[in-house]
Amino acid sequence: MNKEALTELSKYRALMYRFLGGLYIMEVDENQLKTLKKLEFPEITGTEEADLDLKEGYQLIKDYAASASADDLEDLAADYARVFLAAGDATGRAAFPYESVYVDNKRLVGGSTEMQMKVLYLERGWEPDPNVYRTMYDNIGLMLEYMGIICDEITDAAQQEDRDKFAKLISEQKDFVRKHLTNWVYSFTSDVGKYAETGFYKGVARITNGFLKKETVLLQEGDRIWDSM
Repeated sequence: MNKEALTELSKYRALMYRFLGGLYIMEVDENQLKTLKKLEFPEITGTEEADLDLKEGYQLIKDYAASASADDLEDLAADYARVFLAAGDATGRAAFPYESVYVDNKRLVGGSTEMQMKVLYLERGWEPDPNVYRTMYDNIGLMLEYMGIICDEITDAAQQEDRDKFAKLISEQKDFVRKHLTNWVYSFTSDVGKYAETGFYKGVARITNGFLKKETVLLQEGDRIWDSM
């Protein structure tokens, strides 16, 4: 077990989950735009489907950030409202960012799906700050933040060289991804690509696809990740 490699991997995973989660939770502000302009995305050389998703997604965000100014944030906020809140669409069609919408036959928000998320968060001792997360518990942004929290615990397990704890946490993430992310997120991101008018949110959707595909493969390895590093 290479403690440093495992630690860096879990830190990177936490960063990606929080990066994507934050973009779904709220509109981009001027400070975030400045950060995006300076951000260096990793170079993607693979040719798998997940690699192509990541490569295209990174390029879409880079292209948008390179040409965007503070004056464009109003249009980007309007696209956020259109894509995720159905603002301006008389039919109410949108990529609503809630698991309940995509797993409920009537596309209803909340219900037992949201309550499952609330229970999971509380069991982990996490109560989303309502001043930061003004949304339902099954919002994809909160779910990704939750995965980031578990990644932080995995980092601690790696640093403590606690294989049993590491394996338990990886198993938790594997179950969560299977039960609460890949069961609906690809349909959701497809809708984001359909409704978004800016390359920015199309890019966010593609990165989400690629990252989750990579995560699914990684988590299938279970505690064997410990021996592979």
